[in-house]
Amino acid sequence: LAINVYRNGQWGCYRHFKLHEDPRYESTTNHCFANCVKPGDLSSFTWMVGPLSEQPPTSPLVKVVYSSLNFKDVMIATGRLSIETFCTDRLQQECILGFEYSGVTATGKRVMGIINAGCMATLIESDTLFTLDVPDGCTLEQAASIPTVYATVYAAFFICSHIRKGNSILIHAGTGGIGLAAIRVCLAYGLEVFTTVSTKEKREFLLSYFPDLNPNNIGNSRDTSFETLIKERTDGRGVDFVLNSLSEEKLQASIRCLARGGHFLEIGKYDMMKDSKLAMALFQKGITFTAVLVDLLFKEKRDLMQVLHKLIVEDISKGIIQPLPTTVFQAHEIEQAFRYLATAKHIGKVVLKIRDNEDDLASVPISYLPRVYCNPEQSFVIAGGLGGFGLELADWLIIRGCRKLVLSSSRGITKPYQQYRINTWHTYGVQVLISTEDISTENGCRRLLQQAIQMGPVAGIFNLAVQLRDAIIENQSVDKFAECLAPKATATHHLDLISRELCPMLKHFVVFSSVSCGRGNAGQSNYGMANSIMERIIEHRVAQGLPGKAIQWGAIGEVGIVADMQEDKIDMEIGGTLQQRLSSCIQVLDQLLTTAEPVVASMVVAEKRSSSGGAKNIVEAVMNIMNIRDMKSVSVESTLADIGMDSLMAVEIRQVLERDFDIILTPQDLRTLTFSKLQKLADAKAENEAVEAATQQLQLEDLLASFGDEAASHHTVLRLPSKCNDLEYDRPVLIIPGIESVCSPAWTKIASEINAPTFMLQTFARATDEQTIAGIVDTVFDEMFETVFAKVEQFLVIGYSFGSLLALEIVKRLEARSLQGKLMLIDGSPLYLQRFASHH
Repeated sequence: LAINVYRNGQWGCYRHFKLHEDPRYESTTNHCFANCVKPGDLSSFTWMVGPLSEQPPTSPLVKVVYSSLNFKDVMIATGRLSIETFCTDRLQQECILGFEYSGVTATGKRVMGIINAGCMATLIESDTLFTLDVPDGCTLEQAASIPTVYATVYAAFFICSHIRKGNSILIHAGTGGIGLAAIRVCLAYGLEVFTTVSTKEKREFLLSYFPDLNPNNIGNSRDTSFETLIKERTDGRGVDFVLNSLSEEKLQASIRCLARGGHFLEIGKYDMMKDSKLAMALFQKGITFTAVLVDLLFKEKRDLMQVLHKLIVEDISKGIIQPLPTTVFQAHEIEQAFRYLATAKHIGKVVLKIRDNEDDLASVPISYLPRVYCNPEQSFVIAGGLGGFGLELADWLIIRGCRKLVLSSSRGITKPYQQYRINTWHTYGVQVLISTEDISTENGCRRLLQQAIQMGPVAGIFNLAVQLRDAIIENQSVDKFAECLAPKATATHHLDLISRELCPMLKHFVVFSSVSCGRGNAGQSNYGMANSIMERIIEHRVAQGLPGKAIQWGAIGEVGIVADMQEDKIDMEIGGTLQQRLSSCIQVLDQLLTTAEPVVASMVVAEKRSSSGGAKNIVEAVMNIMNIRDMKSVSVESTLADIGMDSLMAVEIRQVLERDFDIILTPQDLRTLTFSKLQKLADAKAENEAVEAATQQLQLEDLLASFGDEAASHHTVLRLPSKCNDLEYDRPVLIIPGIESVCSPAWTKIASEINAPTFMLQTFARATDEQTIAGIVDTVFDEMFETVFAKVEQFLVIGYSFGSLLALEIVKRLEARSLQGKLMLIDGSPLYLQRFASHH
């Protein structure tokens, strides 16, 4: 029925509508942070609610007014630097961007500083180890340019080495933040400075910014010509120090610029991540190579950070340390800020403006997404928590702050992997309780929640429990319905009533439903009913102002019941949908749990791209990465490198093409790629997808042609329209189909061309419990004989595939009754079938 739901005095129906993820665009006093959701795709930058909105801070909070961007942030966002290489703690890997800030404390004090990660935010937890007072006369915008660059420079010059008056030094990228800071410090300490820049404009800026800088000591950072400059200017001796941020062949050339006993100070990360090799022969000159890792000092050498803090405070008071030039972007322009920094067009520092004024409580307007976080003092209950999805949900809650967790399972821990995950959570400081209470009973649910309350007030209840008892409706029973409803409908009913009494601080009451309820699935009437009851309970709770959420999941790959049945066929299409990967399920939880709708769904719909649409999307993706607004402004035959693709853009383009469009290019292919070639690649891919989709549709049509009308499947013998429809006949034709055991459109079409009375034998309804060929024939033979062969002496029996086995047995019995005729077997060799039947 189209209209079959009666509610609130009105008839209606349930429908699925697309859930729009609309970020809130507003000023906020909450903790929000920025993150690149898809590393390598800068267009995926998003502001989202942070954990400090829910979890109590462990150190003094600072309202961020300006947050600085560093090249390390760009490396992380573009995917060139793996987060795991410098942050092994999974609990801190989301709020990772930003290392320096300027802002105001709760007492109104103006401060600037460095923290381990997470400064690209509206609030941060400061670290007293490197929190500095903003000097008088210095704005917070200027202050944001000081901490990281000078911490790096002072760590390189006074912790990792010791510069002295009269030494010489090569400082690469002189107009960058660290370059400007290093030149200022070296000139103040009496060193001879050599530097490199990439453009004439930057060279002119340096000479105007540092009048004491020798114009003959400025080289080019785009190639290795600076090596010749150094050798000529030092009469072949080289320099005492190199502060390097260049990579690959320019790094090797920089090492060759060192004098005997020189010191190479590496502040770049790229070659270290690539495990690039050094020419060991150069070390015969007694040179020293040191990696300057301020983040490592911050984590493991805090005594040295105290020394660094003291040095910087002293030189601020002496006037040696001065703010750098800044380029300011608004908080909502974060993508543009990263692209600007990645192109290396900037001079000084690039900063994000988070608040208009230092006295403002709220940030500037930003588009941010809500997120779910857990209070570590409260407990969370997961029924079915030791299943595949349950373990992943528990892990997600722990990442979001949960420290008191109750996992309910009727069997308890049965697999080593379950114990492994629990042991891992213990290392995070999480208390995990395994409960085997029977949640299908009221007393069991009460004891479960009481166990959780002993750990802390219950803030979340998640019901993932499931019991499948699939069968077509004729084979269903009361017991099968009761078994299927117990962990879902019954348990949810008990948890609903008892939580109202025992859990006054409950924020999440979530049940996992299924699209089997929302869209229906053959053989799962009891499962669909169990889920539907849960959803009605959720709607009732929400109508009463209580928390409630039902999530209809589609087929889930990797873990769970569908995954067990499909084994490794995760890309198999099921009912127009693909199996949703577990990582995708976890990724959409924030959106599903924070929306107002009581019943939501998540599934991966199998869609095909149109040819023109696919090509357009690929070209537009590359244009966006390269900041090309109008295709008419560039030549489609020019290579991307000629148009302006740098190394960071190349990495992002390769990742986007491979991840979103399944197009894999080698570095050489990418260097010679033009928009014309890109269009051809897109068209070819779209054409292949169209052919593949058409092939899949044809295969599906062929499969459906084997299944007939369910309404007629209960007739043991079905007469088919043929060229001879006489009631009196001498030699009828009997067709026995394959394992499907029902008449299909294909057989109806074949019968229409047969010049004889034609009948179809259907064993679908009569032989459901038989295990042998003879047993199947026993259930249908008498009826078949009376209907088809009782008044004739000849026959023609046609057996197809599995039906050939039945045909052999039926012909044997017909001949035993003195009938004569012919046997035709399609896709069924008699000898092979006999051996197969006897073996099985």
